[in-house]
Amino acid sequence: MFAIFSKLKWKKEGAYTVERKDRTEHRRIEDASVPSELVYPLTMHIGAPASPVVNVGDTVKIGTLIAEKNGAISANTYSSVSGEVIEIGSRPTVHGEAPCIIIKNDFQDQRDAPLYANDEELDPQKKLEIIAKAGIVGMGGATFPTRVKLSPPKDKPIDTIIINGAECEPYATADHRLMVEYAEQLIEGIRVLQEIIPVEKVYIAIESNAHESVAVMNKAIADSEHIEIKELETIYPQGSEKNLIKKITKREVSPGQLPADVQTIVINVATTYAVYEAVRLGKPLTKRITTVSGQPLKEPKNLWVRIGTPIESLIEDCGGFQSMPGKMIHGGPMMGRPLNSGRVPVGKGTTTVTFLAEEEAEIDQRSPCIKCSECLNVCPVSLQPIMISNAYEKGNLKKAEKLGALDCIECGACSYICPSKIPILENIQKAKKAIRSSKEGA
Repeated sequence: MFAIFSKLKWKKEGAYTVERKDRTEHRRIEDASVPSELVYPLTMHIGAPASPVVNVGDTVKIGTLIAEKNGAISANTYSSVSGEVIEIGSRPTVHGEAPCIIIKNDFQDQRDAPLYANDEELDPQKKLEIIAKAGIVGMGGATFPTRVKLSPPKDKPIDTIIINGAECEPYATADHRLMVEYAEQLIEGIRVLQEIIPVEKVYIAIESNAHESVAVMNKAIADSEHIEIKELETIYPQGSEKNLIKKITKREVSPGQLPADVQTIVINVATTYAVYEAVRLGKPLTKRITTVSGQPLKEPKNLWVRIGTPIESLIEDCGGFQSMPGKMIHGGPMMGRPLNSGRVPVGKGTTTVTFLAEEEAEIDQRSPCIKCSECLNVCPVSLQPIMISNAYEKGNLKKAEKLGALDCIECGACSYICPSKIPILENIQKAKKAIRSSKEGA
């Protein structure tokens, strides 16, 4: 496993990781370069892939709908540049080869019409429709369609919204910089959420190591009675939904339940900003802030990135490499996915792109389990990770499911804390995939 995590310390339901935020936490957000070709996967969200509504040869503008949501759990996709559709075909994505729309940038930055007319009255239902139309999904990495999250069953009234600014991946600072530089817009985004779901309380969750964002956001909410900052311990994975709900509201989201079952909704800060832009400004989701960091990079940065920008373009914006990277990760080293191509584009859920040095990416040799129980202690959802891993390796999917494999949030703390270097998370991920496949085939 990664050498930088070889000495993790833990407490019940969490781990203390080695922080690497100092490389970018004080760097202001810069505009990323816009490449000549942008790639838009049709799978930038949980649920059914979006369906193309453009053809090769069509001209588009910033904010032109290029792929339409396909069912309730899906999301629209918009062009982030003006130009021409030159291909609809398979390209490398974070999830492997997948169908994409490729657009050639004309560098004119012409913008399409806004999502709604200036004189249009917006009631709560209309605001929900705008959020759906804008293609907004969970931008903390989960990519669940936001409109669905903001439409809980009528028999489950929501009384609490948690704005998730607890950015617990070791290198990630995109949400931190968003709070520091765009606090007023975030508060306006929270007001939009309150207009859609009137709640008694809104909490903004921030880890205690993010001193600057805590100070700025406290100042921003000075005149807001129903909004409160919750400064939380810096521990991984503090930003997981169930953890936040338990820490802030003392409510327990049981296995199989959703936050709405305990009258709570959790929305990431970047998602909140996108809601502000959609409902207040009429802009669909076409860009996001991404942290690009790691020892091999010459100049790690926080960047405003047009969705569809290949990662290789961000590497150039950071001055290239000062040393050979050992691993490139979409996300952080704890929950991120390894990448083998810089052609993979930035999607709606690309919070961070992390580069590890060769010595950091070295994989230690596996040894037999010593029954230390550290993976049980560190699990934030109180599972028995090694037991699930063992069941999978023995081919016993029924036992893996009974042990709660499907409830795993894939934070990776179990693998990183394991002194025997057993690929616990990898086994659980495979178990989940196999269990779901068997259910679909039944």
